[in-house]
Order: sequence, then structure tokens, then C-alpha cells
Amino acid sequence: MDSGQFRPGDRLPAERDLAEMLDVSRTTVRAAIAVLEREGRISVRRGRGGGFLVLEPTYDPAEARHELKRNKIAVRDAFDYRVIVESGAARLAAERRKAADLPKLADLVTRMDETIKAGREDGATGHVTEFQLLDSAFHLGIAEASGNQQLLEAVSRGRQRMWLPVGAIFGHIEDNANDHHADILAAIRAKDADLAAAAMADHINETRKTIEAWLSR
Repeated sequence: MDSGQFRPGDRLPAERDLAEMLDVSRTTVRAAIAVLEREGRISVRRGRGGGFLVLEPTYDPAEARHELKRNKIAVRDAFDYRVIVESGAARLAAERRKAADLPKLADLVTRMDETIKAGREDGATGHVTEFQLLDSAFHLGIAEASGNQQLLEAVSRGRQRMWLPVGAIFGHIEDNANDHHADILAAIRAKDADLAAAAMADHINETRKTIEAWLSR
């Protein structure tokens, strides 16, 4: 985990270990793992001898573009849902966050930056899985900081639904993938609810624009 190098066939640390390493709750890790499993990045094996297995990426740009075009309404709806739900979560997090929430979120932002840099340098596909796990932990960590369990569950559902139509578009990490996270965190740190909500909306809509631009090529 610390090296950010995951290859097909590698096992991710156990749920308890991931929670300790990411410094987030097991609930947050469980939700993040569900996103990666739904997106096809990992396989979750239950029972004795089970665990989280990194899968071979199946990235086919032509097929991904076709699926996205075929599911444009589902993509739109998924991003609409995320903007509404996650902006609300960020707003409440700014109002209700505890001091202990801030270093956890800051560490995730730093590690996402490190993962982007590492991926740019060596191009290893494992960095995509690493980034997505950290990214999900960050967004779910904000929802958890809101103190609202239903919002946490809604954010988790929204991220899972996003990956169904989007699928394999993210065969690499976009350079701007971490651009808005620091702004969101700064607003939450300052307890500026309006700014936190706006920064989250800007971040999600930037991802939406990236996908729309990709489809127009």
C-alpha cells in the first residue's frame, strides 16, 4: 500500500489493516471496496482464505466510449445525483466536522498527489486502483464527517452507480484528478459550509466535463 504498486493477482491488505493505514473507519473502507469491486478493479472473496484481489484491467477505449454513449442518460443522472448528495455532505461536514477528521482527510489528499506523481513516472496500472481507493476514502470520509449515516450511505451508492455506466474510461489517472480536493478540505477546515458545497460541486462537474470531452473525441 505504501508503495502504491498493485499488480493483477496482488492482494490488498485486510479491511482492518486498510482502515488503520488510511486512518479512516472500517465503514468507510467497506464502502470504498464496494466501489472498486463494482467497477471491476478488485475481486472480493469471502470466507477463510478470502480477501481483496486486484484484477487485470480490461481497458478498451472504443468499447468504453460506446458504452458511455449508449448510457448517456445514466451518466448524466449519476453525476446529477452525486452533485446534489455530495455537496450536501460537504456542507454538513463543514458545519459538524471534528478536529480529528481534518488530518485524516489531509493525509488522503497528500497520498493522492503522491500516487498521481508515481503513476506519471512509471505508468504502472496499479496506481489507478490505489488512487481510486484513496479517492473513495476521501469522499466517504467527508460524508462520515457530516455525522449523517444516511448521507454516508447515499454517497456510497452514488459512487457505485457512477462506475456502472462509466466503467473502464479511467484506464489511467487524469492529471487534474486531485485538483479540487485541497479546496474542499480547506473549506471544511474553515467551517465555510457554502464554499465547501460549491467546491464539491465544482469538483464533480469537472469530472463530468472530462468524460464529456472524452466522448466528443
